Amino acid sequence: MTNFKQLFEHETIQDIVLFLSGRNEEGIAHPRLDGYTTTFSNGLISNIELIKIVKIMSEQGLISSNKKGGYKKGPLWKEPKFLTEKKYGIK
Repeated sequence: MTNFKQLFEHETIQDIVLFLSGRNEEGIAHPRLDGYTTTFSNGLISNIELIKIVKIMSEQGLISSNKKGGYKKGPLWKEPKFLTEKKYGIK
């Protein structure tokens, strides 16, 4: 099981968004992404800040809309280093 508390303590929100948007073909719904951020970032990232971050990441091609109110891998998506290293209980 992924240790999201440690993940949010040690990684950038951009890398976390890359990880969550790339977990499956459907990506992740914005409300779910916001839920993770609200629960595990200790209030450091508001929903407005998260929207700004995903907008920039979309413009950079790192993520794209999944046409269902969320995000999936974009054409320039790259795997975060912690994912390759299988940190935080990631399998």
